[in-house]
Amino acid sequence: MGCDSLGTVHQTPRTPRFRAMVYPYQTKRTPMRKIELQMIAAIKDSKDLKVANTEVISCTHVSDVYLHGHLIARIGETWIELFDGGWQTKTTKSRLNAILSAFGMDGECVFQKNFQWFVNYNGSPIPFFSGMRLA
Repeated sequence: MGCDSLGTVHQTPRTPRFRAMVYPYQTKRTPMRKIELQMIAAIKDSKDLKVANTEVISCTHVSDVYLHGHLIARIGETWIELFDGGWQTKTTKSRLNAILSAFGMDGECVFQKNFQWFVNYNGSPIPFFSGMRLA
């Protein structure tokens, strides 16, 4: 909308916006948050970390990641276990996607469609379940 010098409001015509069909696993990932970069560094270095609502506890080649005290991931040398901690929130999904981006295979990610979580695994979406292991 715009106003002229007399204060008359004029509606500016809108151009229609068209969205191409894009599958969730084809979309670009958003940049990692600072806390997620710190979390990834702690996992890579097998160090413990506690920053705000995120905690990494590492011991004997396995790192556990907690969000608000709930286990959301367990990362081993050749596998990753994913959990939702009982809360399928944007923050949980963001932390899991940061972990998959750093330690998973190309294209692996957690996404949501029609209020249900899925994991893109080997190019195919599979329903998310807490405790699933990706190797």
